[in-house]
Amino acid sequence: MTVVSDARRRELIERVSAQIVAWNLREPAIVFLTMHAPLAFLGSQFLIAAQPFVGIAAGDRFARDVAVLFEDPQNIEQLIARLEDRSITEPSLQTDIQRPTSNF
Repeated sequence: MTVVSDARRRELIERVSAQIVAWNLREPAIVFLTMHAPLAFLGSQFLIAAQPFVGIAAGDRFARDVAVLFEDPQNIEQLIARLEDRSITEPSLQTDIQRPTSNF
């Protein structure tokens, strides 16, 4: 099993959480990660198996490190906590969108 350093782990959690927020999937990701935290090890094994394909899009080192990151349920909890912190410090962009008014 490969070990990721603490600095790299924090960097990965920050990068993954930033990307989730950029895609505006913060709330669904929190729900999904919370529900499936016990299955994190299986997800990491899937990422290891899919690493050649994921590595093409995301980079080989990043794909490998994220797979190792998801092996430990504590890292999932830290990612959830970071996403929740982002929801407090960075309000959703959805509030800035104005709904169209009816012409009827």
